[in-house]
Amino acid sequence: MIRSILIVLVACTCFTGLAQQRTSSPYSFFGLGQQTFKGTIENRSMGGIRVYSDSIHVNLRNPASYGNLRLTTYTVGAVHTETWAETAAEQETYDNTTIEYVSVGIPVSSKAGFGFGLIPFKSVGYRLGTITEDIYTNFEGEGSLNRAYFGFGYQPIEGLNIGGEVRYNFGEETNSSSVALAGVQFGTNEFNETDFSGVSYNFGVHYNTILNEKYELQASATFTPESNITADNFRTLSTITFVGDSETLVSSTEFDAPREKFKLPSELTVGLGLGERLKWFAAAEYTLQGTSSTTNRTFTPANATFTDASSYKLGGYFIPNYNSISNYWSRATYRAGVRFEETGLQLNGEDITEFGISFGMGIPVGQTSAFSNANIGFEYGQRGTTTSGLIKENFFSVSLGLSLNDKWFQKRKYN
Repeated sequence: MIRSILIVLVACTCFTGLAQQRTSSPYSFFGLGQQTFKGTIENRSMGGIRVYSDSIHVNLRNPASYGNLRLTTYTVGAVHTETWAETAAEQETYDNTTIEYVSVGIPVSSKAGFGFGLIPFKSVGYRLGTITEDIYTNFEGEGSLNRAYFGFGYQPIEGLNIGGEVRYNFGEETNSSSVALAGVQFGTNEFNETDFSGVSYNFGVHYNTILNEKYELQASATFTPESNITADNFRTLSTITFVGDSETLVSSTEFDAPREKFKLPSELTVGLGLGERLKWFAAAEYTLQGTSSTTNRTFTPANATFTDASSYKLGGYFIPNYNSISNYWSRATYRAGVRFEETGLQLNGEDITEFGISFGMGIPVGQTSAFSNANIGFEYGQRGTTTSGLIKENFFSVSLGLSLNDKWFQKRKYN
């Protein structure tokens, strides 16, 4: 147990130390940034579905799942993403590597459990600009919005779990915009630093039952009400000159901008899955987000609007032989999934969508090899379009994670 705790502490330290830019997508310019968290490596490898729940894995998307836990579970994950962006005229490549989540789930009885941890939520990372004979523009931004959460799940009757989660959202984002015109002596730069904070909630229900003494049916629903997040703004206005390909500061003035409130949209997800326990599972999910209520920041261009977002996901897993003694790889869990998301962002009249195909595997590790496992996942996807002067992104992600199990609160027996 001590070794497991040390691993989690090291992971927490890594999470703090690697609070680096989690995206380089120009689409993170809009709203509060690009939503980056898609669940644990197990979830991501199955198209992001959250309907599946068992007794040894933490489901970070549905707090009702804590009621299923029978072992204390520590989980941590990291993701590396390579992105190839293109317009009708040019191409660019960028990459990011981040710690994705750190979480602990603890059962307190055969019908209840709780969990806590830290995850990223939204991320900003972009650099956009134009240099012509007539105008110079440069827009840069970075930062992230994170969540520290505490969730609780309870099983009031056999097969039915309910749960709730309180989230503290916090983070910092910066953005800078520079404009200089030919024939005008000075240009301008506006630099904004925004500190976010606010509380939100997530509620979930999960149901599972056995059909025909063989097949397992699982169904779930989660709902996140709309909430507000407070933004404290600090702004610097500067006079600049542009020579060659660089800016030169002439003078600047600092002042506090008015405090603002932004809306975090509501979200409803329903899912249904069928499988054979410890053999295979397949599920479908639908999510509706109320992103039409998204508040545009002052520097968001007029060609950007938000509508309600939807996502459709299919995924599952297969285990060749869970009890195999002679073949280690037969005990591995093989996962795959597909997802299609309407992000709710419209640019130049075009809907920005995202598509992804994922697969991965979980392999037993350690002395408790029936429970603890290491997970690896891969995803290839596309985001955006090159029509209407926009950007299309092709991305490939590699995810690594650990799910370690231990037993707490067990009674010692002496002969």
